[in-house]
Amino acid sequence: MQALLISVCFFIHFSHKANSINTYNQSRSDIEIDLRVYPDEIKPMEDGVSIRAYTNNVNRKGLQVFIPVKTVDDLKKISKTQKVVEFKIKGNIEPLERPTNINQFDFRRIMYGKAVYFKVSKASLIEYNILTKNSLIVKIHSWRKKLLKRCTKLEEPLQSYCMGIILGEQTDYLKENSTKLRNMGIIHLFCISGLHVFYFIKLIEIVFTRFKIKRETMEITQIGVLPLYFILGGGSTSLFRAVVLVLVQLITKKIAIKVSTLDSWCLVLLVNLWLNPFVLLQMGGQLSYLLSFVLIMQQMENSWTTGIKLFLVELPIILFSTYKIHLLTMVFNLIIVPIFSSVIVPIVIVAFAIPQLMVLLNPIIMMFEVTLKYLDKLPGLIQVGKPSRLITLFMVILALKIISTKQSKFKKRALTFYSLIWLGLWSWFKLNPYGEITFFDVGQGDSILIREPFNRTVTLIDTGGKMQFGKKPVAMKHTIAKNSSINYLQSIGVSKLNNLCLTHQDVDHIGEASEILNNFKVKNLVFPVGVDTTQNYQRKILPFIRRNTKVIACLARTKIDHLPMEIKYPFQAGKGENGDSLVLAGNVGGKNLLLTGDLDLAGERKLLESGVLNQRVDIFKLGHHGSKTANSEEILKVIMPKLAIVSAGRHNRYGHPNLEVINRLNSMGIPYASTQDEGMISYRYFLNGMGRWKTGIDEKESIIQ
Repeated sequence: MQALLISVCFFIHFSHKANSINTYNQSRSDIEIDLRVYPDEIKPMEDGVSIRAYTNNVNRKGLQVFIPVKTVDDLKKISKTQKVVEFKIKGNIEPLERPTNINQFDFRRIMYGKAVYFKVSKASLIEYNILTKNSLIVKIHSWRKKLLKRCTKLEEPLQSYCMGIILGEQTDYLKENSTKLRNMGIIHLFCISGLHVFYFIKLIEIVFTRFKIKRETMEITQIGVLPLYFILGGGSTSLFRAVVLVLVQLITKKIAIKVSTLDSWCLVLLVNLWLNPFVLLQMGGQLSYLLSFVLIMQQMENSWTTGIKLFLVELPIILFSTYKIHLLTMVFNLIIVPIFSSVIVPIVIVAFAIPQLMVLLNPIIMMFEVTLKYLDKLPGLIQVGKPSRLITLFMVILALKIISTKQSKFKKRALTFYSLIWLGLWSWFKLNPYGEITFFDVGQGDSILIREPFNRTVTLIDTGGKMQFGKKPVAMKHTIAKNSSINYLQSIGVSKLNNLCLTHQDVDHIGEASEILNNFKVKNLVFPVGVDTTQNYQRKILPFIRRNTKVIACLARTKIDHLPMEIKYPFQAGKGENGDSLVLAGNVGGKNLLLTGDLDLAGERKLLESGVLNQRVDIFKLGHHGSKTANSEEILKVIMPKLAIVSAGRHNRYGHPNLEVINRLNSMGIPYASTQDEGMISYRYFLNGMGRWKTGIDEKESIIQ
């Protein structure tokens, strides 16, 4: 009855949250918004501030917004203040961006968990005002900003470790470092690292005992200080679990109620779920609670046995989130976890308290980082793929059953079954029986995947990339491919490409080539003759080519092994411009496919005059993102595609696809689909010729997906 009552209460609460999200996710344009922001929630950037505000005059919900600040003096004043700032801005309220590619990370889960339900785009600052009145909560946020500034005086990596472990601030250094931790299977270092809370409580106990202060006073102080530290520490999931767990133990001890550690864990989880229903939809929350549960239940085990049990339980979660696992994960846990717990965390606390010791302590952290980099380079990382939610849940339950049972015969059988499931899953991804033609949503750009059944050949045509505008050169953050092609390919178990074809040298086609070359073994790098003479190729591609990658500069009719399509254009060397684009055609999965890159009208005429386009086409990707500088009526009449695909960015500055081209398609009765509306567009087929279409934007999918 208790479980039923709790379930009903949470069902009602979760339903209310879901309705709240749907209610506040309505777009509104060109409205004035008043915001009140704590000082530590203001992040200065080059030409403005990025803020997360929880008090506004629109709906009292949290929002994310970048506010441009025109003058340098105002930017410094806003960035350095330790007071609450009131902003009056004008902009458009929009829902948070949903994932548009299959298996793309859903950033909304994190933001919803932080009670941020929408964003403001095209914001402009009307005025701002720095308030002078300070409440206790404001003072705590001010202290946090002072402490963050204190950490910035330390050198890396000690600076990021202090900010991450003690204040819960995710720095760029830690974000880059998390890739190593994920590959090694020890990402839970920061997920279960509430250790500094226990050190903090122990420190208070030592001080009070030293000065012979009553235990009752000490316990009341600990209970009062912990909620304050939760705010100072950034309120992360692992910190919440550690703080509330200690609070429950202190309070129950104070009122003389016996509560086991497991009961305390359960109570903390229920409270956290009530406050943040999305906590278990994130890998950090899943690992934080699941692995801490295992540690609670296995207190008397030795480190080797505990490491094996942690590995068995975390494996399904890590695979579901990262699609890969390292065979040496158990060894890494045995080496790294004790060092992190007993050496790194105390060093970070001491350095935070006494920055003058940085010269002595930072080399130790640097040695730890070097060790991580060395271990990360060891062989054993296996690209598996993304198991389904049901398989993941089943494997977690099976792992928990294996580590909890004492029947050796059942344990051996269950462990064998557990291993066979993962072997079968790995085999499924390596021998995937269906092929696909996939047009990734990379915004304003192109990226197309051609994969044959059983992974006989895997070909990526263009990579996408972000065009830069303005006079100031900006350091490129390569996130387009990571959120689209790279993430998807890894989720289906692909670790190498037979071909990476680059149609021409424009950044929106080759801008992410370095990321592709860094993340996959590429057998053939294919591009038209002349691309290798361009600056974009010299800067963005050449330095990242591996020794075992064959570089092929080609022209029409060039034969390339394991390329499932024919090269139809260019006929002569060019300069890597639109008119020199690589044109590929072929029959894939029973569909005649034509890809023309950014080929212009003159290039289309040359194609038609050569007679190489002599049959109708099933799928045609509109040239140059649907621009009127391509897609002539003449070429459309010859190929008469059954479906045209548009790959263009939402609200792009070029107006792609051009209305004239769309009207031409409509008048000729040619249906079309756009990544602007559908997200990723994929045709999946089997050897028997049967196939179906799937898109990245599915209105029926929930946030849980």
